[in-house]
This record gives sequence, C-alpha cells and structure tokens, in this order.
Amino acid sequence: MSDSWVPNSASGQDPGGRRRAWAELLAGRVKREKYNPERAQKLKESAVRLLRSHQDLNALLLEVEGPLCKKLSLSKVIDCDSSEAYANHSSSFIGSALQDQASRLGVPVGILSAGMVASSVGQICTAPAETSHPVLLTVEQRKKLSSLLEFAQYLLAHSMFSRLSFCQELWKIQSSLLLEAVWHLHVQGIVSLQELLESHPDMHAVGSWLFRNLCCLCEQMEASCQHADVARAMLSDFVQMFVLRGFQKNSDLRRTVEPEKMPQVTVDVLQRMLIFALDALAAGVQEESSTHKIVRCWYVPEGGLPECAAGRCLPN
Repeated sequence: MSDSWVPNSASGQDPGGRRRAWAELLAGRVKREKYNPERAQKLKESAVRLLRSHQDLNALLLEVEGPLCKKLSLSKVIDCDSSEAYANHSSSFIGSALQDQASRLGVPVGILSAGMVASSVGQICTAPAETSHPVLLTVEQRKKLSSLLEFAQYLLAHSMFSRLSFCQELWKIQSSLLLEAVWHLHVQGIVSLQELLESHPDMHAVGSWLFRNLCCLCEQMEASCQHADVARAMLSDFVQMFVLRGFQKNSDLRRTVEPEKMPQVTVDVLQRMLIFALDALAAGVQEESSTHKIVRCWYVPEGGLPECAAGRCLPN
C-alpha cells in the first residue's frame, strides 16, 4: 500500500486520480511568519546594497519586475529630439513609476532614482569621444546630459533624489566619468563640486583624478576651438573653487560634511600643479609641447587672471 501511495504523491495526484496543482500541494505547508521589524530592516538594507552593487540597474529592475519595467527607461527623457512638453510628461511618468518600484522593492525612492540617473550619466560619458583621454563632452553627449539633468532637477524638486547616494554611485564609474559632466552637475545645481569631491572616500585618489583631468583640460583647450568657451568656463570655476576653499580661514558651520576634506583636496591639486610647472621649467620643455601648453593654460589663462586672483571670487 505504501509503495502505491508514494508515486501518486510524487506525481501530484490525489487518490481519485486528479492531478493537483503546486499551489494545492504547498497549501498549508508554508507557515505565515509574524512581522519582525528587525528582519524587515535587514531585508531593506540588503535590497539597497543590491541596488548599489548591481552594474546595470535597468537590467536588475527587469529581473525583479519583468518587461513592464522597460517603462522606467530614461532613453525617452534624454532624447535630444524630444519636445519640452513631452520631456516634462515623461519626467512625471517615470517619477511616478520610480515611486511605485521603490515601494515594491522596499527601498527609498531617492536611492533608486539616484542610481538610475548615475547609470545614465555613465552611459552618456562612455559614448564615442573625440580624443583618447576626453574631459569634454561631444555636442551630442552635451545635449543628452542636459535633458537628463532636467529630469534630475524634477526629482530634486519633488524630494525623490538622494544627493549622497548619487555621489557614491558616480564615483563607482570614476574611470569613465568626464570632467565636463561633473562641472554640469555643479552648474545645474544637482550636486556641487564641493559636495561631490568631499563624498569620495579617498582624498588622495580624488586629487590625483582631478589633477590628471585638469591637465587634459588645459591641453585640449588650445586644441579645440569648438568647445573653447565651455573649457574656459570650466577651468575658471575650478580655479576659483580651489583658491577659495584651499586658503579659507573660516569654515562654514552650516556644512554637514567634514570641514577639513575640501581644503585637503584643493591644496593637493594646487601643489601637484605647482610641482608639475617647476619640473617643466627645470627640464626646459619646448614651446608648444603638451607640457608647455598645460603650464601656460593653467597659470596664464586666456583673458588674464581669474577674478579669484583679485580676491573677488564667490563660493559655488
């Protein structure tokens, strides 16, 4: 009797020969667990870690929710040909979808949206570039980034965007992050240069990254007439920030970040530039060489010294 009963159970059939569904087989076997606040918090933290560690957030959302999550794609929002009215409608729609998705995943919507925007910034920056080590965006990249930042401003205005999480996500794509993109984030009020730089866990590493990119910016300023205005504005803003923050005496008590971080970065970059220039002079670099162009651009920018040299620079 027992031998004849086992096959029926394994095949999912009841004694009458009717095949039972898995839901019926499992009914009554799963005990409902009582709500545990501590366990719920751990699950929430695990979900946040999964979002932050996943390389492709859109792919992760598809894994969780299926094809319907394709509606969360930002491709339409950053479409250069989309009209302003359509872009606003798309921002509202995607913002609503993000809120729903965050609710289902059990994570703050600000973290979810920050990861998605950072991922899109990375995709824009990794598009085909004009130079081997670019710091400037192409015209097409600049248009797409502008549309994306409009969407980010919408999220900020509706308290659906975490600045801190966004900064952390950006540094994960540091190797592909273009300096001009960082500058636009500052100018458009998404995250300030100071806020972004201070969020990096390694001040020496971020100083090295800045120095390398600023050298490339100076070198490309004279080689590119198409982006000259943008490059000059970038260099001016960076120099003003370095001088203002590097030699300030009174720390801003309103800041929530550690006050010693920013002077550490700015002084590090200024020292690197000074040593670079002194080494170039000692080596007797030839005029019109890349090194000569960098030194000339940094210390004698077109149009004379920046306003901060006369003590008139303003924060941010």
